[in-house]
Amino acid sequence: MNALTLDTLRHAAPSIFATSPWGAMSHRYKMVPTVEVIDMLGAEGFLPVRAMQSRSRIEGKADFTKHLIRLRRASDLNAEVSQEVPELVLVNSHDGTSGYQLMAGIFRVVCTNGLISKSADYGSISLRHCGGADFRNRVIDATYRVLDDSTQAIASANTWKQIGLSAPQQEAFATAALELRDNAIVRPAQLLRAKRMEDRESADGSRDLWRTFNTVQEHMVRGGDRGIGSTGRRTTTRAINSVDGDLRTNKALWTLASKMAELVS
Repeated sequence: MNALTLDTLRHAAPSIFATSPWGAMSHRYKMVPTVEVIDMLGAEGFLPVRAMQSRSRIEGKADFTKHLIRLRRASDLNAEVSQEVPELVLVNSHDGTSGYQLMAGIFRVVCTNGLISKSADYGSISLRHCGGADFRNRVIDATYRVLDDSTQAIASANTWKQIGLSAPQQEAFATAALELRDNAIVRPAQLLRAKRMEDRESADGSRDLWRTFNTVQEHMVRGGDRGIGSTGRRTTTRAINSVDGDLRTNKALWTLASKMAELVS
């Protein structure tokens, strides 16, 4: 995987490059442009690999909305297939809806979706828009603390690989996952259909918790599953493209998997 160029970042999430806050912000709001933080992290060897931002229906606000950037150590850009790689997840906005948040993430090289571990378990770190001479030091300190959290998250993933789930237990997991999306139109069995060979269940129908989690997570995030809506018409689930939706779904699925691990281990 290649790191994102500034041009690619600007195309994916232009609000990263805002140099002033949204016009409705108070004069007391002190802004630290996100691109400056990306530069700080780049100097520490962390490179952006994915970016997204929220939309806005308010005219003129689109260039200041909440955005999410995933960063990875340069040494992890070419990780081997089936390896789990720690990531740093940075969230911010320039419209007052979010301060800086740093969270632990995991990227599973075989998959296209990044996981975000639940903040209550591993701790997200928030930084206020107050600037100051020590802001850089606070960002760097928070970065390495969060990376320690991602190491713990990968340890959890390795534990989940050793926890086998029967077919009924997998269905229970998928059924609970469907509660995370309003007006679910698909059946639990659809969320359990593996999109790649390595995630398929064994001959007896069993599958470990980690592969179950990843299979369900990919369906939830990428969408594309067909079902019958409340009107009786056939419809297709949509991919999650919002920052808040991405964070909420990933964290909730992580919590669900953690609880499942407690119940069956």
